[in-house]
Amino acid sequence: MKKLLLIIFLLAPLSFSQLLMEENFNYGASDNPDITALASNWIRHSGAQGPAYVAAGLTYAGYPASGIGGALSFTNGSSGVNDGDVHRRFTDSINTAQNIYAFFMVRLASARATADYCFHLGPYTIGTIFRGRVFFRNFGSGYVVGLSKSTETRTEDSSVVLNFNQTYLFALKYIFNPAAADDDQVVLYVYENGFPLTEPGTPILTIGPIGTGVGSDPVNIGSFAVRQGTNTPTGLVDGIRVGTDWTSTIPVELTSFTASVSGNNVLLKWNTATEINNAGFDIERRTTNSDWKKVGFVPGAGTTTEKLSYSFSDRNLGKGKYQYRLKQVDFNGTFEYSNIVEVDVVSPAKFELAQNYPNPFNPSTSISFTIPQSGNVKVSVYNLLGQEVTTLVNEYREAGTYNIEFNAVNLNSGVYLYKLESNGLTLTKKMTLLK
Repeated sequence: MKKLLLIIFLLAPLSFSQLLMEENFNYGASDNPDITALASNWIRHSGAQGPAYVAAGLTYAGYPASGIGGALSFTNGSSGVNDGDVHRRFTDSINTAQNIYAFFMVRLASARATADYCFHLGPYTIGTIFRGRVFFRNFGSGYVVGLSKSTETRTEDSSVVLNFNQTYLFALKYIFNPAAADDDQVVLYVYENGFPLTEPGTPILTIGPIGTGVGSDPVNIGSFAVRQGTNTPTGLVDGIRVGTDWTSTIPVELTSFTASVSGNNVLLKWNTATEINNAGFDIERRTTNSDWKKVGFVPGAGTTTEKLSYSFSDRNLGKGKYQYRLKQVDFNGTFEYSNIVEVDVVSPAKFELAQNYPNPFNPSTSISFTIPQSGNVKVSVYNLLGQEVTTLVNEYREAGTYNIEFNAVNLNSGVYLYKLESNGLTLTKKMTLLK
């Protein structure tokens, strides 16, 4: 019986695309009144208490960060009570002309009659420079949303009333223009279902662009902040993803990557949840102390939010440990690497020649054989008179299991013998060709 070795890596979704910030609040199964006590990457820049961590996160269909980990709980308070303002820095600040997109899920339980902002962006060293302020205000049985670039009066659309206890997807866009001190702009999109693959899709609310003429633009944008004040709402935020283009927040996202060994063949399988501009996957392999080598390519699906499955077979390997990784390549040539999976191909224990399949056959059949030691291998086909009619293999092979195809299109119907020879050992079996 053939040995089957299975190595599985299940990924809490692995994203190929590079994000400036990705926060899924995956900090364990227990609530905590202070996020800064759990996560050192969240820094309190004002106040003394909160926001809190809750272990139950938010979900939003089609959003890559949906349903991962917990969430950040914010509310309103006073001095020393629920007054903590926190921020998380990007991996790099932006100080050249480009857009910054911050996506995040929001679910409010309540809002105050007086509007106040609880989300904003800021420079890497945040200080008191708060830009792209997102406001909330109670409005009848729901709430309305407003936006300001800085300290100017917010822009609010009261014609769109959002529901309490419903999760929405927010997309805050900051247009960074270093040419002047008053030309940065901000835009806000709000979605209630679906995740748009291109900007802006079909938001239920759009505010902006606004901000031209409002001065004191920051020297860079490098952080995302959550604020608690006297009139801020009570709710949850989760799944914060920040990038410099719309599609960088919708990566080629792996949900699993596995490698299995059967004989001396390795089967790789992987699944994706979302893909953007995905030309495909280079399959790369290496052994101990060797460089990565491309051994195959599997085309991607371009742009899709459908869950897809892929596979690749690396065949006829010698014994030893092998590592594999995926190189995901976009249509524009940019690429990212996956995590690495490792397998161990072991030498077979027996010298074996399997019965061909199918048998009888017409005109092709498959022959499998196993050699426990490396050496020259010969596989030949004979008629019943003992005459050799063809040689299928005659070369050096590493120890392992191999499968070869025999096409008898030029032979007559009848019984034939096929013989395996290697390292002084011989095995012979019969097969029947029926035309």
